[in-house]
Amino acid sequence: MLIDKIRIEDLSYERFLSDYADKKPFILLGAMENWECRQWTLDFIKEKYGDRIVTIRKSDIEGVKTFKQVRLANYIEHIHDNEDRWYCDWNFTALNQKDLDLVYSSPDYFTKDTLRVDDETGQDFKWFFLGSEQTGTPLHQDFNKTHAWNAVIFGQKDWVFFHPDDTPYLYEGNINVFDQEDMEQKTLVKQATPIYFSQKPGEIIYAPRNWWHQVVNAEHTLAVSENFWFKQEQLIQQG
Repeated sequence: MLIDKIRIEDLSYERFLSDYADKKPFILLGAMENWECRQWTLDFIKEKYGDRIVTIRKSDIEGVKTFKQVRLANYIEHIHDNEDRWYCDWNFTALNQKDLDLVYSSPDYFTKDTLRVDDETGQDFKWFFLGSEQTGTPLHQDFNKTHAWNAVIFGQKDWVFFHPDDTPYLYEGNINVFDQEDMEQKTLVKQATPIYFSQKPGEIIYAPRNWWHQVVNAEHTLAVSENFWFKQEQLIQQG
């Protein structure tokens, strides 16, 4: 199955709601040209933000639960020698670095009639993800039934998505769908219908709630991402 690619000028808000919102993932093109961070490089990030404290974690199913905080410059200095596949999972608003809000602009599809702050904690869900080749995130559904978007600034991400109906075949996420040996041993996954694709710089992925997805960086990659709910969903849950 192929994933749709659509330029921003060809996607009205009404079409987004009718064809994609809470229905299926797609790639949005042409929405990042005016972002300040679109021109960033590793050297620039290290020079300007190297003193920032960031959170890193490992990339495998167990290691993803292991977090620690380091200076961003220290992480970048070791990014070319990263055998343990540490991944910079930089929730910059949680770290009180909200000036980074200004270096990009969330597409209107994902801000209009949406909620992007947790009522209980007051925390919003905004990340930069920085990693070397083969870092990434294991198969999962996003937390608290949120939707997400993810924009690649430099590098390349390899993705796989599964519809929520495939849940019985995905071992509760305890499978690496980029590992052929793991796939052969866990035969239920053969009944699922994966959507494999690559995401390049300047492309934004929309991930609907409850869709399973796994992502691996094909090279040194920086992306920015946000999670959100549509207001109507929250009203239904509360009602």
